[in-house]
Amino acid sequence: MTPTPEEPADGGPDDERPDSAGDEADAPLRGWIDPDDRLWRHPSEVARGSAAALAAPRAGTSHHPRVPLLIGAAAVLAAVAWGIILLSPASDRPSPNQNPGAQTDSPDSILTGQDNAIPTTADAAGRSMVQLRASTSHGSIDMVGVAVAEGGLVATTADGLVGLRSLSMVGANGRLQRASVVAIDRGSDLALVNVPDDLPVAPFSDDDALASGSNVMTLSMVAPSSSSTTLVCTPGSVTALGGAIDRGPAAGMPGIVSSAAGVATEAGDPLLNSAGSVIGILYDDDDSATTADDDAAPTYLPTQLVLGVADDLRSSGRVAHGWLGVQGSEAAASGGAVVADVMTGSPAVGRLQPGEVIVSMGSLPIRSMAELRSRLYVLPPATTVKLSVLSGGTTRVVDVTLSASP
Repeated sequence: MTPTPEEPADGGPDDERPDSAGDEADAPLRGWIDPDDRLWRHPSEVARGSAAALAAPRAGTSHHPRVPLLIGAAAVLAAVAWGIILLSPASDRPSPNQNPGAQTDSPDSILTGQDNAIPTTADAAGRSMVQLRASTSHGSIDMVGVAVAEGGLVATTADGLVGLRSLSMVGANGRLQRASVVAIDRGSDLALVNVPDDLPVAPFSDDDALASGSNVMTLSMVAPSSSSTTLVCTPGSVTALGGAIDRGPAAGMPGIVSSAAGVATEAGDPLLNSAGSVIGILYDDDDSATTADDDAAPTYLPTQLVLGVADDLRSSGRVAHGWLGVQGSEAAASGGAVVADVMTGSPAVGRLQPGEVIVSMGSLPIRSMAELRSRLYVLPPATTVKLSVLSGGTTRVVDVTLSASP
């Protein structure tokens, strides 16, 4: 395996990188959003009316004196009919789940999963999603943003914004509202976008507790038959974790691979753990496969990378990441980052040796060289990191102070 550098060199400016920036509003975190203002509909809100509303008499309506008699007669007839049903053979009785007057399909919802329901645990993350539409030099692209900070700041992937001409938030009833790019980081393929809706910040969690086979779910946004967007939840499990992405702008960063391929996935779709916390957003590039009909499983950028990059873009418009100065590969058997080479003049000189395996940074596990790279990527120069290193069958702890990238 070709040694992989833990840290890439900083790239230069990109001619196609949008330079617009949005001011951050100091608005309180909101919980409930009125359905008329929300950008999606929960299945329980799709119905056009309630039984109580249909049964309630209209204001000002008077009742004829014979109405009680008619109601009594109808009740007697209903009782007789029910008695006949009870005495009939079981095969002739209507099933409790049958509703002869109901339609067999529901154009307002194409939700997947058990009972076509969004789990309660996913509600908070769903309220933090927004659909974005980018007009670019190569066409119109839809993507999803997830709120990472108050004031309408959402994170999404950056690849779809190349050649950007205009960016909009898809609001209620399909209405487009202007959005703007705050900043972009090409090395992680992440972008911070400002939208005109102060969405509640999503619940986030690191992926350190995940393992292969862990239950996860993907949230997607679709518009099945009307301008109202429907939220779709697709369950699945983790199939690979921490391995380096091998394609596109984020090549070399770690990915979470999942079997939870949504009905109509878009770049930026959040991946949730079983508790409903966002643990990654969908990575999409020109060569990736991200729909249910494609062969490749969807890959997600982990939230520790997403949040770290978003915070840097929010505060300074760029990612100033620290440099450790090692090259290496994954430890196939036990997991971790195998040090193959210590670069001259780097902070790792005298601290780390070729052949040693970095297994954790602080309290967080390191499962691969790509994961080590991403955790260092969001730390600024002069940060001191505590590395647990496996060497000769024993584990030692090494403190290393990161420097600026050369």
